[in-house]
Amino acid sequence: MTDDISGLEKCIGYSFHDRSLIVKALTHTSYANEKSSKHGRNENNQRLEFLGDSVLSTIVSTYLYKHYGDMNEGSMSKLRASVVCESSLAEIARKICLQEYLLLGHGEELSGGRNKPSIQADAFESLLAAVYLDGGFKAAVSVLMDTLDMPDYIKKHAATYGDTDYKTKLQESVNTSCTDILYEIFNVDGPAHDCTYSARVTVTDKQTGRKNSAEGTGRSKKDAEQHAAGVLLEKLGFSSSNNS
Repeated sequence: MTDDISGLEKCIGYSFHDRSLIVKALTHTSYANEKSSKHGRNENNQRLEFLGDSVLSTIVSTYLYKHYGDMNEGSMSKLRASVVCESSLAEIARKICLQEYLLLGHGEELSGGRNKPSIQADAFESLLAAVYLDGGFKAAVSVLMDTLDMPDYIKKHAATYGDTDYKTKLQESVNTSCTDILYEIFNVDGPAHDCTYSARVTVTDKQTGRKNSAEGTGRSKKDAEQHAAGVLLEKLGFSSSNNS
């Protein structure tokens, strides 16, 4: 395992002194549970995820404070929430191919866990925490802000974070007198206290029966539906970040 992760270290621009930290960051609970039944206690990345969430929030909050002096507390909180949401973190995780290095249990592997945004996002937070513990706060900042270019994500979200009512935009963008819009939650993944919802939105032409649909995910039903509506807006040619 320690030889395999050198590629990941290159992607994040950081080499670990304590390789056990990065291995733990990549260890999903499903893998740890399988191994613990055979070899005794085996640690997973949940505690690192807890720490990584705070490290990530601190780094992003500091950047917003320094670079967005005209924003009030409420606006900064909303922008930070949009930046560190599951979909954003999963996107960054996929760019560094983090999913390829995850240690998953057999069942989770078979159910497509390697491609689940929730698992990818959690692993990314765990990885950031591992960097923080191994190299300190400056190392974590360097990885997140310099190598992975988090400022670019922040700028993109800053342009659209206050304008994300995609469900309303979808309703305004299609002729509702001629179409039906249906939202459905088709999957719920994870324990009740920390689950990810998958939503599908379908727009049906009342005359022709033609359907257009898109899917999205979120930590709540509302967020999942908003994500799905935003995806469908893009699919239909309406920019989800514009007011048209």
